[in-house]
Amino acid sequence: MKLKTVAIAAAALALAVGMTACGGSTSTAASSTASSAAASSVAASSEAASSEAEAASAEYTVYNTTGSKVTELYLYDAGSEDKGENLAGEGLADGESIVITRDVEADKQADVVYVLEFTTEDGNTQSFDTLHYEVAPISLKSVDAAAGATAIAFEAPQK
Repeated sequence: MKLKTVAIAAAALALAVGMTACGGSTSTAASSTASSAAASSVAASSEAASSEAEAASAEYTVYNTTGSKVTELYLYDAGSEDKGENLAGEGLADGESIVITRDVEADKQADVVYVLEFTTEDGNTQSFDTLHYEVAPISLKSVDAAAGATAIAFEAPQK
Protein backbone atom coordinates (compact mmCIF):
# COMPACT_ATOMS: atom_id res chain seq x y z
CA MET A 1 0.00 0.00 0.00
CA LYS A 2 2.86 2.35 0.84
CA LEU A 3 4.47 1.60 -2.55
CA LYS A 4 1.21 2.39 -4.35
CA THR A 5 0.94 5.76 -2.58
CA VAL A 6 4.53 6.64 -3.44
CA ALA A 7 3.95 5.61 -7.08
CA ILE A 8 0.86 7.85 -7.31
CA ALA A 9 2.81 10.75 -5.79
CA ALA A 10 5.65 10.23 -8.29
CA ALA A 11 3.20 10.10 -11.21
CA ALA A 12 1.53 13.33 -10.05
CA LEU A 13 4.91 15.02 -9.74
CA ALA A 14 5.94 13.86 -13.22
CA LEU A 15 2.66 15.16 -14.63
CA ALA A 16 3.20 18.50 -12.91
CA VAL A 17 6.71 18.82 -14.33
CA GLY A 18 5.45 17.85 -17.81
CA MET A 19 2.69 20.45 -17.66
CA THR A 20 5.15 23.13 -16.56
CA ALA A 21 7.39 22.37 -19.56
CA CYS A 22 4.47 23.09 -21.91
CA GLY A 23 4.28 26.68 -20.56
CA GLY A 24 1.32 28.95 -19.85
CA SER A 25 -0.06 30.36 -16.61
CA THR A 26 -2.84 27.75 -16.39
CA SER A 27 -0.24 24.97 -16.61
CA THR A 28 1.80 26.60 -13.88
CA ALA A 29 -1.20 26.74 -11.58
CA ALA A 30 -2.08 23.14 -12.39
CA SER A 31 1.50 22.01 -11.81
CA SER A 32 1.63 23.88 -8.53
CA THR A 33 -1.59 22.17 -7.42
CA ALA A 34 -0.32 18.77 -8.60
CA SER A 35 3.01 19.31 -6.81
CA SER A 36 1.19 20.21 -3.61
CA ALA A 37 -1.01 17.13 -3.93
CA ALA A 38 2.05 14.95 -4.52
CA ALA A 39 3.85 16.41 -1.52
CA SER A 40 0.76 15.93 0.65
CA SER A 41 0.45 12.34 -0.54
CA VAL A 42 4.09 11.59 0.26
CA ALA A 43 3.78 13.25 3.68
CA ALA A 44 0.63 11.24 4.46
CA SER A 45 2.38 8.07 3.35
CA SER A 46 5.37 8.79 5.60
CA GLU A 47 3.10 9.58 8.54
CA ALA A 48 1.13 6.35 8.03
CA ALA A 49 4.34 4.31 7.82
CA SER A 50 5.62 5.96 10.99
CA SER A 51 2.37 5.18 12.84
CA GLU A 52 2.49 1.56 11.66
CA ALA A 53 6.07 1.21 12.93
CA GLU A 54 5.18 2.63 16.33
CA ALA A 55 2.13 0.38 16.71
CA ALA A 56 4.09 -2.85 16.18
CA SER A 57 3.24 -5.87 18.30
CA ALA A 58 5.68 -7.42 20.72
CA GLU A 59 6.38 -10.99 19.61
CA TYR A 60 8.24 -13.62 21.58
CA THR A 61 8.99 -17.01 20.04
CA VAL A 62 9.50 -19.20 23.09
CA TYR A 63 11.45 -22.45 22.58
CA ASN A 64 11.41 -25.22 25.16
CA THR A 65 15.04 -26.31 25.50
CA THR A 66 14.72 -27.49 29.10
CA GLY A 67 14.96 -31.20 28.35
CA SER A 68 11.50 -31.81 29.81
CA LYS A 69 7.89 -30.80 29.25
CA VAL A 70 6.90 -27.26 30.27
CA THR A 71 3.55 -27.56 32.06
CA GLU A 72 3.04 -23.89 32.86
CA LEU A 73 4.09 -20.79 30.93
CA TYR A 74 3.05 -17.24 31.78
CA LEU A 75 3.86 -13.80 30.41
CA TYR A 76 2.48 -11.04 32.63
CA ASP A 77 3.11 -7.44 33.67
CA ALA A 78 5.87 -7.04 36.26
CA GLY A 79 4.35 -6.26 39.63
CA SER A 80 1.01 -7.89 38.79
CA GLU A 81 -0.38 -10.66 40.98
CA ASP A 82 -2.52 -11.94 38.09
CA LYS A 83 -0.47 -14.20 35.82
CA GLY A 84 -3.28 -14.64 33.31
CA GLU A 85 -3.79 -17.84 31.34
CA ASN A 86 -1.35 -20.73 31.18
CA LEU A 87 0.17 -20.28 27.70
CA ALA A 88 1.58 -23.83 27.72
CA GLY A 89 -1.96 -25.20 27.46
CA GLU A 90 -1.72 -29.00 27.62
CA GLY A 91 2.04 -28.66 27.88
CA LEU A 92 4.96 -27.66 25.70
CA ALA A 93 7.16 -30.67 24.93
CA ASP A 94 10.95 -30.36 24.82
CA GLY A 95 11.90 -28.98 21.40
CA GLU A 96 8.50 -27.36 20.74
CA SER A 97 7.91 -23.63 20.49
CA ILE A 98 5.08 -21.15 20.87
CA VAL A 99 4.70 -17.58 19.60
CA ILE A 100 3.32 -15.07 22.11
CA THR A 101 2.20 -11.62 20.94
CA ARG A 102 1.24 -8.57 22.94
CA ASP A 103 -0.20 -5.25 21.77
CA VAL A 104 0.27 -2.06 23.75
CA GLU A 105 -0.39 1.53 22.71
CA ALA A 106 2.67 3.01 21.00
CA ASP A 107 3.23 5.73 23.61
CA LYS A 108 3.30 3.15 26.45
CA GLN A 109 5.59 0.53 24.87
CA ALA A 110 8.81 1.93 26.34
CA ASP A 111 7.46 1.52 29.88
CA VAL A 112 6.33 -2.11 29.52
CA VAL A 113 8.14 -4.73 31.61
CA TYR A 114 6.97 -8.35 31.60
CA VAL A 115 7.72 -11.41 33.70
CA LEU A 116 8.18 -14.68 31.79
CA GLU A 117 7.62 -17.59 34.17
CA PHE A 118 7.63 -21.30 33.44
CA THR A 119 7.36 -24.59 35.32
CA THR A 120 8.60 -27.95 34.04
CA GLU A 121 6.94 -31.31 34.66
CA ASP A 122 9.49 -32.09 37.38
CA GLY A 123 8.19 -29.09 39.38
CA ASN A 124 11.01 -26.60 38.77
CA THR A 125 9.77 -23.03 38.36
CA GLN A 126 11.94 -20.29 36.90
CA SER A 127 11.31 -16.75 35.79
CA PHE A 128 12.84 -13.84 33.96
CA ASP A 129 11.43 -10.59 35.32
CA THR A 130 12.80 -7.83 33.08
CA LEU A 131 11.46 -8.71 29.65
CA HIS A 132 10.72 -5.61 27.58
CA TYR A 133 8.33 -4.91 24.69
CA GLU A 134 10.18 -6.32 21.67
CA VAL A 135 10.40 -9.03 19.05
CA ALA A 136 12.73 -11.74 20.33
CA PRO A 137 13.44 -15.47 20.29
CA ILE A 138 13.61 -16.93 23.80
CA SER A 139 14.98 -20.36 24.73
CA LEU A 140 13.86 -21.69 28.11
CA LYS A 141 16.74 -23.34 29.97
CA SER A 142 16.81 -26.29 32.35
CA VAL A 143 17.60 -25.58 36.01
CA ASP A 144 21.14 -26.91 35.51
CA ALA A 145 21.74 -24.78 32.40
CA ALA A 146 20.20 -21.77 34.12
CA ALA A 147 22.74 -21.91 36.94
CA GLY A 148 24.35 -18.96 35.16
CA ALA A 149 22.88 -15.50 34.86
CA THR A 150 19.33 -16.21 33.66
CA ALA A 151 16.71 -18.89 33.13
CA ILE A 152 16.37 -17.94 29.46
CA ALA A 153 18.53 -17.15 26.44
CA PHE A 154 17.61 -14.62 23.75
CA GLU A 155 18.24 -16.99 20.86
CA ALA A 156 16.57 -19.73 18.88
CA PRO A 157 17.97 -23.23 19.49
CA GLN A 158 20.70 -24.44 17.13
CA LYS A 159 19.65 -27.33 14.90
